[in-house]
Amino acid sequence: MEGDIEMKWLLLLMGLASIGAAAAGFVASIDLLTTEIGMLYATCAVTALFAGLVFLALAALTYRIDALRRTILRQNSHEASRRGPADVDLAPPVEVEPHWAATPPIVAPPLEEAEGEAEAPPQSADPPTLVGRYSAGGASYNIFSDGSIEAQTTEGDFRFASMSEFKAFLAAQRT
Repeated sequence: MEGDIEMKWLLLLMGLASIGAAAAGFVASIDLLTTEIGMLYATCAVTALFAGLVFLALAALTYRIDALRRTILRQNSHEASRRGPADVDLAPPVEVEPHWAATPPIVAPPLEEAEGEAEAPPQSADPPTLVGRYSAGGASYNIFSDGSIEAQTTEGDFRFASMSEFKAFLAAQRT
C-alpha cells in the first residue's frame, strides 16, 4: 500500500514538472516565435504540456483505483467479521481458462502443390463450422472444420472440398 502512495505522488510530481517545463518553453518561445528555434521551443512546450496532463490523469486514476481497492477490502473484512470463522469458505479458487487459450491459432496454408492426396477427414452429422478467415491478393477465404474452403474473389465465389482441390485450382490459375 505504501508503494501505491509513492506512485501517486511520483505521477503527480512528474505531471507538475512537465507542466512547469511547458510553461518555461512557452516563455522562452515568445520572443523567438518567428525563428526556427522559437517554433521548436513552442512545439516542445505543447508536447510537455500534454505529457503533464497525461501524468496528472494517471495520478488521479491511481488515486481512484487505490480508494476503490480500500473500499472493497473494507467491505470484505466487514462481511468476514459478520460471518465468523465457521462460515468462511475454504474451497480452493477455480482457475478458468481464457476463451482464446482453447482456440488453436489459424495458420495460412502454403500455396504450393501437394505431393499426394491428403486423407479426407471423417464426416460427421453436424454441419461444418467456420474455423478461420484468411485474406490475400484481394480474395477472402473461409476455412471450415470439415476441411472445405470457400473463396470469394473478383472472378466469383468458389467452394472447394479440400485443401488439395484448392491447391489444384490455384495451380491451374497460374498457368
